[in-house]
Amino acid sequence: MGRFSRSWDLVEESFAILWQDKQLMLFPVLSGISCLIVTLLLGASGLAIFLPALRESGITVHNFQHSSRSPEFMATLFVFYLANYFVIVFFNVALVGVANSRLTGGNWTFDQGLQLAWTRKWVILQWAFVAATVGMALRLLSERASFVGRIVISIIGVAWNVACYFVVPVLAFEDVSPGGALYRSAELFTETWGERVVGGFSLGLVFFVAMLPGFALWFGATRVWGPSGMVFGGVLMGFYFLVLSVMSSAVQGIFNAALYRYACDKNVPAGFSRELIQGAWSPKG
Repeated sequence: MGRFSRSWDLVEESFAILWQDKQLMLFPVLSGISCLIVTLLLGASGLAIFLPALRESGITVHNFQHSSRSPEFMATLFVFYLANYFVIVFFNVALVGVANSRLTGGNWTFDQGLQLAWTRKWVILQWAFVAATVGMALRLLSERASFVGRIVISIIGVAWNVACYFVVPVLAFEDVSPGGALYRSAELFTETWGERVVGGFSLGLVFFVAMLPGFALWFGATRVWGPSGMVFGGVLMGFYFLVLSVMSSAVQGIFNAALYRYACDKNVPAGFSRELIQGAWSPKG
């Protein structure tokens, strides 16, 4: 409960900044739309190119699982990973740029955030390649590993995510290579909160709880209007989840920028509690 309470307070502080600058929500909206467009374009292109070959080779829905491990399929999947990682990181860099400006007393606009991301586009693409490679490698290892091996790979995945926590703001504000960004991110993390990290907060936990009213909307509509209410309630629930997802992404970007500022200069950004920022993870002993 202490962890949830701390997480809730951090979300409140981040949301207060978001409420003052609602344009920050445009970045996750554009990110989601762009990912959908990229996925549809790549999917359509892939089908147009490979569908005749798939038919000639006799691949059907029934034997697709076996064919999904082919080098051609894995290469296609890697392209999907790469494209979507690039889009997500691009808009996250723009979001963190504007959020950082707000936290330091600046007044960056939405366009300036996009300009920052555009100037960093090549290093973002390089990082997307690294992230896609690691993601694919962990996926392949997990598919072929035993139960114990999957646990080990999961631990590696957690360590990777922790090391990458500050990669986006580092890519935004520091002139480093992808490898340098990863090293700098891990360095900021360990220097500020120590090497023995304990989950002091979980924004995901807060937003999971915040999802419950969405299910309540669907259940209530079903109870009141019966079968027709299932459709109406489903639409309401979907819209609620969509708005919640946008707000969650924006809040996480703001909080990421706040922690980065604290890790760099040890000054707590305006609007945040020093105690909460210092105790986000286990304090360094």
